[in-house]
Amino acid sequence: MKIGILTYHRSHNYGALLQAFALQTYLRGLVHETEVVDYWPNYHSQEYKLIPYFNAKSFKGKIKSILLLFIGYPRILKRSRQYKKFIKKQFNLSDKPLYIKAKTMKEAEYDVVIYGSDQIWRKQNYPLFKGFDEIYFGSNPLFARKKVSYAASMGVINLKDEDRVFLKKMMNNFDVISVRESNLKKVLENVIGREISLALDPVFLLDKEKWQTLIPERKIKEKYILLYQLVPSEESIKLTNKLQGNNGYKVIEIRGRVNSLLFGKRYMQTESPFEFLSLINNAEFVVSTSFHGAAFSLIFEKQFYAVGMGNNSGRILTLLSSLEIENRYLQKIEGVNIKETIDYINVNKKLIENRENSICFLKNALCGKDI
Repeated sequence: MKIGILTYHRSHNYGALLQAFALQTYLRGLVHETEVVDYWPNYHSQEYKLIPYFNAKSFKGKIKSILLLFIGYPRILKRSRQYKKFIKKQFNLSDKPLYIKAKTMKEAEYDVVIYGSDQIWRKQNYPLFKGFDEIYFGSNPLFARKKVSYAASMGVINLKDEDRVFLKKMMNNFDVISVRESNLKKVLENVIGREISLALDPVFLLDKEKWQTLIPERKIKEKYILLYQLVPSEESIKLTNKLQGNNGYKVIEIRGRVNSLLFGKRYMQTESPFEFLSLINNAEFVVSTSFHGAAFSLIFEKQFYAVGMGNNSGRILTLLSSLEIENRYLQKIEGVNIKETIDYINVNKKLIENRENSICFLKNALCGKDI
């Protein structure tokens, strides 16, 4: 069976790349011919230029961006190369996307195309593109006998009446649908009038032992707290400082992008995706403003908190609620008991059950009719 995966596979983002890698790896483990559908339009590409959307910036914005690029250039370039190396090696892709426009996808042919995971259904708000991208909703010229959404996500859900009309139409493109967040499940069920499944993010399709075979040796010998700020958060810094004051461990910090003005051994801004995993795997404690930072903390059985995701907290709350550890998400850190620990015996039992349900959904979706 030939399977295509349509997701955010070229994002310069650890979680996006690793979820795509995990889904591809799992499906290949089932002895399916699997590849990423290399659709990557210009509005995505512009987001990961050395200076994103340069022409759309004001004069002052351009000057500021040039100065920051000059200061951080070696680190910015190295991190970009780390992402590109991962994409080229793990997905067997060239530097240039195969499909920049939808009409060029006519040559693509699969038995099944899996849409997801990550926030492929979010409402885009870029200078070059605003609104939903129909390609991620199965409205494209590629040929597939079956279209499946697996753990698809929308991020922040803020729908107008016309958006609901659009979604009702687009959901008809899929033979089987699963999403990652319980709130998105409810919204879509109300829109289309049929049941939708919940599924785990693809990173959970691979177990702890499999992930550990992929990560490099530990670089840092002393004990440390890892702070992963995908989105900068004062609350996450406060919590990290509180944890450090309690146990004296050093702090290692990763950002969603290279911050040119941050220097020192605390900041590790040029790590590859697998080095990112190594930092989580070897941490004593993890504080994360990223869903995938928390997800890998669970996989590696770390004590952690997810912090300050605001309107984008639906996916982490769905996951933590299913494991009965909702208290590991904090919007504010006031009153938190940092000595309270996660009972991984109980968590792993529930995680295994959720993983089995997700695998069951995926296998049934692949082995259904018309395949």
